[in-house]
Amino acid sequence: MLKKIKSLFNDHPASSGENYLSHMFYAVIYSLLFFAAGIACFIHAIFPFLFTRTGSKIAGIVLDSVEDRGDYL
Repeated sequence: MLKKIKSLFNDHPASSGENYLSHMFYAVIYSLLFFAAGIACFIHAIFPFLFTRTGSKIAGIVLDSVEDRGDYL
């Protein structure tokens, strides 16, 4: 049972060449960046003159990072 639980937390990070903590770090950073992009896009929807490129810039940063890490499928 413990082996199964451990594999649930470690199999995917290991398939990306990472351990659990490094994978969690990147996932948290990406989620914060996407959260910021979402807020900027929401504000842009109401005030189209604000944050005109913020969402796409953040998405590009995340995509470049994921491609550099070899996680891109």
